[in-house]
Amino acid sequence: MTVKIESIICEWDSDTAAVIVKFINLLMLNKTRRELEIALDFTPFKSLYQKHLLWGFGKGHMWCNQKNPYNGQVMERRLLIVEF
Repeated sequence: MTVKIESIICEWDSDTAAVIVKFINLLMLNKTRRELEIALDFTPFKSLYQKHLLWGFGKGHMWCNQKNPYNGQVMERRLLIVEF
């Protein structure tokens, strides 16, 4: 699995950077897509991640965009991609 950061991080509040670092650490601790799906479902930080990030899965990858935690607006450019 590889994680590629593709755009800048917008720091809308004091939690943004810490949330994204925790999310990237979670990504890096998993070796397969299935492990990652399970980790995302059972992490105690899921609601915090969902406040700041939007993610989904493709056939061989996972994408993630950053969200504004105040209004829920999703950034146009993808923040990162994880390739399996």
